[in-house]
Amino acid sequence: MPSVDPTVSVTSETGVTEVQVYAAIADVLDPELDEPLVKLGFIDRVQIDGRDVTVIFKLPTYWCAPNFAYLMAADLRRKILTLPGVSTVHVLLLDHYAEDEITKGVNEGRSFSQAFPDATSEDQDLEELRLIFLRKGFLMRQDTLLRQMLKAGLDEATILALRRNDLIVDERADIAFVTLPGRVIHLERAGHTAAVYLRKGATLGLFQEESAPLIIDEKGQPPTGGLQDFLRRSRSIRLNIAFNTSLCTSLFRTRYENAGASEAHREDDD
Repeated sequence: MPSVDPTVSVTSETGVTEVQVYAAIADVLDPELDEPLVKLGFIDRVQIDGRDVTVIFKLPTYWCAPNFAYLMAADLRRKILTLPGVSTVHVLLLDHYAEDEITKGVNEGRSFSQAFPDATSEDQDLEELRLIFLRKGFLMRQDTLLRQMLKAGLDEATILALRRNDLIVDERADIAFVTLPGRVIHLERAGHTAAVYLRKGATLGLFQEESAPLIIDEKGQPPTGGLQDFLRRSRSIRLNIAFNTSLCTSLFRTRYENAGASEAHREDDD
């Protein structure tokens, strides 16, 4: 495993700060959990030495899928490289069975297939992997938003008739507003969910028109068979992601409860 000097101090010679680095990587997701690595606590530390930035991260288990880990590492490096004043970026993955291949490959700018030539073709297509989990995250946020609408008293016909411009979001206040003829429905604690839903939809190429339907599947098609059938599918995705998130965060806390990343138990030492 590449050596890391934890005593390296953070400097601001070039104006690049640790705060800026964390801001740059704030939206880098664990694709399977649809949550930012920073929020999950998977970023161990950031080190800045002149124009060089090193970010160290770790994952819940020694056996986390290498294509997932590679995608996260590559996204971290790409985001930090956009910061003015940064010359080089090194991303280090700790306590993983393929840490050397991932660290070397990502920092050399190699593709996953180049770093892991023996991987199956399905595993090698990281952009398809990213798209799969983007779609799942879209449907998960949609499921939560739909259930908040139903709880607020909106009926199925009203919900299915909503357009993109009928939803107004105040993410900072965590409130969403559904505008209907003659009334406005306030959805408390729905602002963040609604904002992420719309952002993911936009990334998927959806909601290009303000008058576009608000409730569509991940391919832009309106629900068929009624809202309840639509919800059954999205509920399954939401519960699966929620289960994985609960499991992984619990494993992560257990693994690193009493040790720093560089001191954690390594299975290959047994």
